Amino acid sequence: MPYLTIETNAATPVTPSILSEASHLVATILNKPEGYVIVRIESGKTMIFGGETSKIGALIEMESIGYPSGKKAELAQALTNLAIKHFHAESMLVGIHFADMKPDEVSHGGRLMG
Repeated sequence: MPYLTIETNAATPVTPSILSEASHLVATILNKPEGYVIVRIESGKTMIFGGETSKIGALIEMESIGYPSGKKAELAQALTNLAIKHFHAESMLVGIHFADMKPDEVSHGGRLMG
């Protein structure tokens, strides 16, 4: 049950194609069914990076029930590349927080995952 949230101060409209690309990327790298992946992207947010509001960056939250060995680094680079490609974010201004969720604290369809 991977959840991906991206917030950026870029004024780029979020399209179904960007959402789809992000969903597929997460499912592929984590080797999880895409049917369980949830992606939320919010652009045009008021944000400050390095003390400046004119810089373009992204704050990313990646939550999953477990991460396959060695996949966090690959996912970090892929998500950073996604933010650069679609939002023109500066790579050093893309911050990612990985959270490992416990199965008994996650629900899908009204049922706990563990």
